[in-house]
Amino acid sequence: MKYKDIKDFHERCDKHPDHQSGMISYSMLERRLHEEIKELRQYIEQRKWVGLTDDEIDNLYEQHHNQYGQSEFLNYERAIEAKLKEKNT
Repeated sequence: MKYKDIKDFHERCDKHPDHQSGMISYSMLERRLHEEIKELRQYIEQRKWVGLTDDEIDNLYEQHHNQYGQSEFLNYERAIEAKLKEKNT
């Protein structure tokens, strides 16, 4: 499951069987919150950080540094950030 797969509030409520009856009690809300917390914990636990390989770092370095080893502004740092975001979302 990815973050984008998590349902928004209306999707969760409109489709949940407890909410179809029209009468929502405190115990129904409590039970649903426990279900959602359990789902979110499972989502968080399954996430695993994916870092960059040495080759990826070397390639990014070569792409964003000149022959003197200098980068322009924050291009190199932003490229690393973008690559990590791509691998972890």
